[in-house]
Amino acid sequence: MFAGFKPIGVADVLDMMLVGSLIYALLLWFKRTRAAFVALGLLLLAVVYTIAFLSGMYMTVRIFQGFFAVFIVAVIVIFQEEIRSVFERIAVWSLSGGRLKTAPTNRQSEILVRTLGDLARDRIGALVVIRGLDPLDRHLSSGWDLDGELSEALIKSIFDSHSLGHDGAFVVEGGRVSRFGVKLPLSKDLAKVTNLGTRHSAALGLSERTDALCLVVSEEHGSIMAAQRGELTKIADLEELQDVIEAFLARLRPRPREGAAARLLTENWREKLTAAAVSILLWVFFVGIGGGR
Repeated sequence: MFAGFKPIGVADVLDMMLVGSLIYALLLWFKRTRAAFVALGLLLLAVVYTIAFLSGMYMTVRIFQGFFAVFIVAVIVIFQEEIRSVFERIAVWSLSGGRLKTAPTNRQSEILVRTLGDLARDRIGALVVIRGLDPLDRHLSSGWDLDGELSEALIKSIFDSHSLGHDGAFVVEGGRVSRFGVKLPLSKDLAKVTNLGTRHSAALGLSERTDALCLVVSEEHGSIMAAQRGELTKIADLEELQDVIEAFLARLRPRPREGAAARLLTENWREKLTAAAVSILLWVFFVGIGGGR
C-alpha cells in the first residue's frame, strides 16, 4: 500500500458502491431530462472545489462551503418537478421492480394501430395516453373514470365529435381504458409545437413530465405523431406506429431472467462506467489520501 494512503476495507467498498449508485441515478436523470448543461456546470464546480481542496486554497473552499446551502435550495426550486418525478419513480420501481404486472397485449396494440389509422384517414382528432411506470394522476384533470375494455368501437365513440370527451385524452393503463376526456398539462417548449394544435402541446407536455407514450391524430392534416420523453415525432405509416407502440410496451413487460447479467453490463454502460470512476476518485481524494494523513 502507498505511504500515507488509507487501506481499503469492506466499508470503503460499500461506500464507493453507494456513492456510485447515487451518481449513476443522477446521470440517468440528467440524460432523461436533457439537462446536460446542468450536469456540465455541476461537474465544473466539483472540479474547481476538488482542486481548491487539494491545493490548500482555503478561502475558495470556504466560499464554496458557504454558498453550498444556497446552491442546493436553488437547484431544488428550479428542478422541483423533476425531483418529485425522481422520487415517484423510485417508489414505483421499489414496488414493481421496474416492470408492470399487466401491460397492453399484442392484440390490444393492434387495435390501437388499426383504429388510429382509421381516425387519421377520416381526419378525426384523437389523443391517446399509454401509461408507463410513472404515476399520472397528478398530471391529469377533468374527464371521467371508465375502466373499460380497449376496443375499436370504444375508441371511435370517445372521439366522435358528438361525444362530450372527444376534445380530451383517453388513458390506457394495464390494457384497459381507465379514463377519458382528461386534460393534460401543456408543453412549455413552444418551439416544438409551432404550427401544431393543442392536442400536440398536451401530448408533449405529459411526455416531458412522465414516461408515458402519447399518440396524437391531427384532424387538420390526417397525420399521427408520437410524444415520448419530451420529443415529438411524426409517424410515417402504420407499420412504424406498430413498432413505436411495441418498443414502448417491451419496456413495461417482465423480462426473462436469461441474459440478465448481460443486460446489467450493456445497458447504460457509459453512465455506469462514469459513475464508478467518479466514486473511486472521490474516495481517493476525500478518504484515501485524507485518511492516511
